[in-house]
Amino acid sequence: MRTRTLSVCLLVFLLVAGIFIAGCTNTSAQAGTGVNAPVVTQGASSQGSAAAVAGTGKMLKFGELWLITGFDPMNQGVFITEKAIVTESLISADENFRLIPNLATSWKQTSPTTWEVKLRDGVKFHNGKPMTAEEVKFSLDRSVKLNSANGVLMDYKSCRVIDPLTVEITTNKPNPILPEALHYPNMAIIHPDSLDANGNFSKPIGTGAMVFDSFDAQTRTFTVKKNPNYWGGPVSLEGMIISGIPDSNSRAMAIEKGEVDFTVDVPMNEVKRIDALPNVNVETYLTPRVYRMVVNFNRTPLQDKRVRQAISLAINRTDIVNDVLYGVGGPARGIYIPKMAWFNQNLQQLPYDPVKAKALLAEAGYKDTNGDGIVEKDGKPLTIDLVSAQERPGLPPMAEAIGDSLRKIGIDAKVEIMASAASTDRQKAGSYDLVMSPSNIAMVPDPSYIMEQWYMTGGYQNYGKYSNKTLDALIQDAKETTDKTERYRKFNELEVYVLDDLITIPIADYGCTIAKKDSVKGYKFDPTAHDLRMDAGMTFTG
Repeated sequence: MRTRTLSVCLLVFLLVAGIFIAGCTNTSAQAGTGVNAPVVTQGASSQGSAAAVAGTGKMLKFGELWLITGFDPMNQGVFITEKAIVTESLISADENFRLIPNLATSWKQTSPTTWEVKLRDGVKFHNGKPMTAEEVKFSLDRSVKLNSANGVLMDYKSCRVIDPLTVEITTNKPNPILPEALHYPNMAIIHPDSLDANGNFSKPIGTGAMVFDSFDAQTRTFTVKKNPNYWGGPVSLEGMIISGIPDSNSRAMAIEKGEVDFTVDVPMNEVKRIDALPNVNVETYLTPRVYRMVVNFNRTPLQDKRVRQAISLAINRTDIVNDVLYGVGGPARGIYIPKMAWFNQNLQQLPYDPVKAKALLAEAGYKDTNGDGIVEKDGKPLTIDLVSAQERPGLPPMAEAIGDSLRKIGIDAKVEIMASAASTDRQKAGSYDLVMSPSNIAMVPDPSYIMEQWYMTGGYQNYGKYSNKTLDALIQDAKETTDKTERYRKFNELEVYVLDDLITIPIADYGCTIAKKDSVKGYKFDPTAHDLRMDAGMTFTG
């Protein structure tokens, strides 16, 4: 019907795209945690499909971006907390990315390494039992024990029960962003009854607006129903049947055929057509995610800053957004999003200058000596392998467009499009030159995680193996700075530093499309979420 483009404020930073892969998928089952769904029905497919959720009355049929492979919050918090809205974190954030109370009502630092967290009174789990400090300690201890990356994020040492509604969290070293880390969905609180008699995870018993109902392991269809006793107030949505549809064209077809009522990230070139369909509308939002190219510093040509500069200068980011992404997103100015509190507002859009790009390649010793249009050095052509995942609709066409741009300045660009898991394997193996990555920079409202994980020596997401001791020291200093004004000033300077060195190459700010039936009313987009957060306050009349 009509497309609404809503820019939303952004201010958090991704925690653990490294904990999860750069593509941010639900790719692996919860091995070792005993995921045994209590209710299993027989389905028609082991791959998940829109057809598996047909014929469900007023239950909202949600076509999710990824196949559902698990729902233990310690490593699948994004799905079970944000999309199924069964579990909740202690601390939330508003649309301006300021921390706000959630299951915790207040928090304060009582020593350099201890934090006192007060819990909300009157909250009940889905089994009717009250939430107390004991369940919070159990959840945090378990999250760290079973997923070490969660412990790294919090720098977690221990959690102590002070009284039924107070816990004290101790970190190994001073961690000024512990409250921000508690916002992350992997830190969601569950009741111990979520485990079976052998201590294996069985079903999510949380405090959220939706209650777990069933999981069909064959079709990978996940069903939730509304929590009639939700502490946050009446829940409007009756429930959801969630089915993973990884292919963007299939998601578009599902909403068009009425097989789903709500879906995300339909192909950009289909947005206007789908929006014009009867009884369907598409909304577009700016999200806390950046399309970037990860640079492999083990490849000799890319160790030369002039080559990296030439690659960046060859890319017309305005054309990418307008012609490849069909206006869904915006040209990148940095590694963060302009609406983030710590974004360096003095930054301009990264420039496009193919003439200068060619000059830089020549300066670096690359020249076309045989007239074939490809530059060489020491008799070897400059060949760049550009790898991209296929699931997110903007990635393949963007990779192809960038490949064309690189060929125009004399680089023999070889573009490879593959499944996200295969792309991740290539990154881990170091078998690439550049990798397209739609990296999330949100969920933890502070810039330090991205800087630390992307750019520090040994950083969890420093896939390109960049190492710079001077930069390491500057990041560590900024990370330990507690005054927010001074902290953000230091990270402003660091953003200039990493952009100047082009350790990674930002392309565009990510735009998210939400396609839904007109009978879905009142949906509010959460800009702090990983992909999107479902809204229990919306209504669905079928």
